[in-house]
Amino acid sequence: MRYITERELRDQFASGVPDRYDIPSGCMLTPAARQYLLDLKLYRHPASPNQAKAVPVSGARKPEHMTNLNARTLVCKTHPRILLRGKLDTLESEILVLECSCPGEWRAPLNDALLLTRAILSAEVREVPVPAWKLDGMGPEEVHRCSHHPEEFGFPGHILPSPEQGLFAAQLNRLRALSRETELAAVSAFWDGQKVTREDIIQALNRLSSYFYVLELRAARR
Repeated sequence: MRYITERELRDQFASGVPDRYDIPSGCMLTPAARQYLLDLKLYRHPASPNQAKAVPVSGARKPEHMTNLNARTLVCKTHPRILLRGKLDTLESEILVLECSCPGEWRAPLNDALLLTRAILSAEVREVPVPAWKLDGMGPEEVHRCSHHPEEFGFPGHILPSPEQGLFAAQLNRLRALSRETELAAVSAFWDGQKVTREDIIQALNRLSSYFYVLELRAARR
């Protein structure tokens, strides 16, 4: 294994910085070289869609660092869609923990979020559309409207999280933040450089984070 140094890159780029740089096969970057490429916006993480190579499923034993993208294809576990599945798994587990400990009247609203998270994960894995959904009786547009104009839905207005709102409101805010992280992972997984290929997943995750904000508004005014 040969390591490429920052000095080597500087010498290579002496006559001009290229539009793209690919790490040669069998080579790795020193930390300084990696930072140099980052500064030049030339570093591409191995988990990016252009570098996370897929291979057909065969009868051979699956390497530990690879997993099924679908029934036909194996990919490295750093593939963006596999990372998205991990985020969805974490989000689902956090919703479930809160649902187990929340006051009884909150279980149904939280369960709606749990079911949508599972539906998103299932749709991604099976490569099918996310089915029609509602969160506490609200469709996508109503969730969006309520989170952006809470005063139209009986709330005093927007809020910032604070200790005075209590632990439950803070836990809902955590779910809002986790769902936002998951949405960003979905954008990374399905952005091909010009467009996204799974707007249904990205919209559902966007509305899920908005929904947790609406629940946070409810909890804060108790």
